Amino acid sequence: MKKVFEIIFALIFISSVLFAQDDDTEEKKPTGMLETWSMNDTKSIQSYYQNLFGSKSSQLTSDLFPSYDVDKEKLIEKLREAIPLQGPIDPDKYLVGPGDILDVTIVGNLPNSFILQVSPEATIVIPTIGVINVRNMYLSQAKKEVEKVLSSQFKNSKVSTTLISPRIFTVSVGGVVNNPGNFYASSVQRVDEVIYLANLKTNLAQSDISQLQTQERELLNRQGVIQYFRNDELKEQRLKMSLRNIKLIRLNGDTLNVDLVRYYATGDVKYNPFLQDGDRIFIPNESLHGNSLTISGEVRLTGEYEYSPHDSLSSIFAISQGPTEIADLEKVNLYRTNFNTGEITKMVINVTDIINSKKTGMPLQPGDRIVFRPKYPREQALSVTIKGEVVSPGVYPIIRNQTTIRDLIEEAGGFTKHASLSQASVIRFGEEIDKAKENPDYMRLEEMRLGALNQRMREYFNYEYAIKRGFVAVDFVELFINENENYNITLQDGDVIIIPEKQNTVYVFGQIARSGYYNYVPDAEYDFYINLAGGYGEMAQSGDTRIIKAGTKNWVDPSDTNIEPGDVIYIPRDMDFEDKTFSYWFSWFAEIVAVAAGIATVILVAQSSSSGGGN
Repeated sequence: MKKVFEIIFALIFISSVLFAQDDDTEEKKPTGMLETWSMNDTKSIQSYYQNLFGSKSSQLTSDLFPSYDVDKEKLIEKLREAIPLQGPIDPDKYLVGPGDILDVTIVGNLPNSFILQVSPEATIVIPTIGVINVRNMYLSQAKKEVEKVLSSQFKNSKVSTTLISPRIFTVSVGGVVNNPGNFYASSVQRVDEVIYLANLKTNLAQSDISQLQTQERELLNRQGVIQYFRNDELKEQRLKMSLRNIKLIRLNGDTLNVDLVRYYATGDVKYNPFLQDGDRIFIPNESLHGNSLTISGEVRLTGEYEYSPHDSLSSIFAISQGPTEIADLEKVNLYRTNFNTGEITKMVINVTDIINSKKTGMPLQPGDRIVFRPKYPREQALSVTIKGEVVSPGVYPIIRNQTTIRDLIEEAGGFTKHASLSQASVIRFGEEIDKAKENPDYMRLEEMRLGALNQRMREYFNYEYAIKRGFVAVDFVELFINENENYNITLQDGDVIIIPEKQNTVYVFGQIARSGYYNYVPDAEYDFYINLAGGYGEMAQSGDTRIIKAGTKNWVDPSDTNIEPGDVIYIPRDMDFEDKTFSYWFSWFAEIVAVAAGIATVILVAQSSSSGGGN
């Protein structure tokens, strides 16, 4: 019985080993399609194509070429998703290397199509045909070589070769970046793209491009690059990456200067070259102190730029987007500083030939300042805004010291039938006054000037100053109805003309029962509207009622004016004991003392006179 169990156990063990071997064999068979997960691993892609050469068929064509169980369309689509392209590849500039995948198509009596991969030794192996060495060949050269070899085997057929997937390799990025290290890249990518990856705030070292989201693969414009390159971590270290002195070190030892500022300004791809196998990128710290160029005046993009050893007049002109139309190209000032002596030398340069013929021009030095002067003084663009009841409200240009209110109203098409001339106004914004008010000395002087006023007078002054200091003294009724040209003032830059709509109401507020708007009644007195509003309130100081005129905003005694549409009737509040401040009581006491002193003086004078008369 024991032997029976031993035999059964042995059979089970042997069968399990056999099944395991079958599973292993099944796993090693090449599949017809790459799995989705394998697209995230460059090694899986490469090993997949290496395994494609493992089987043959007995047919004639299969004796020459391997037969693969591959869904070609799906394969190409997968590869396109993995590597985004900037545009068509130039076969005369694309250097073929290990990992490049080519599609070969034969059209003729024996049509066929198959895929070849460049080996790590930079060769293309065509089974039963031979080996083609493509080391240091451009794509156009490699295609001709492949087609030449295959055409010799197929005399009456047409052979074409196409690159369907650029190779993937690693490049190293070091210097002032968030994530220095090795990154997967392809030969259709430029330097700025891998620098972008090195500055993302995620660890993408040893990650390939297919892991990036779509929005992270978008082409970078200049602002986008600067946004990523000036990140918070670098700011904390007070480091900024150089955009103009990036070093690209090739595998053969050649060093190229990468100038991203110039690339984004001009689009010249030689300042942002394609990557190659084994490239090393070094980004130094940006230093503008004594290592910058400044261009100002009549150019489209003024500013201070990091100096590059390859800079010349033409390069800085390109970065600044060139001169404006009114720039004087014959008299461009260049100021050069001698950092040893501090001496500044001025040079006047004619740059017409440089601008027109794209010549390089004289080389520049760190600290150079270039100033483009205008051919003639530029007149500042002056404008005035008109709002409200005119035919064409908007912003209108004016001529300095010449355009008047009447000119502008005519330019705007005149008044509409709803325009209220009595309420029209011109507002002028005085920037110099506003700047002066920020001066502490000005504020102290103003406080001294108002110090002699009581609380109510100070409040009234502040109201008048805030409301009316920007108003220009213009009476539109006098100007346009009565033809009084004294009010036809000359406009200034930034003036705002407001023509309100006619109002058929009078506004009553303050110490009144029902504040609000009331319909205007011609020839009605102010007390008529107060009665409509329910009469004076308990705390009303009726003797100080004022009419605020719609157009001028002047406070007028009711006995000195007629009520007009848009006027405001204000009834102030009588001050309670609690409302009366120290300054109020001090002023009140001072007035009493003054009156008492005056009376005492009169009495003393009278007594003195009577005493003198008695003697």
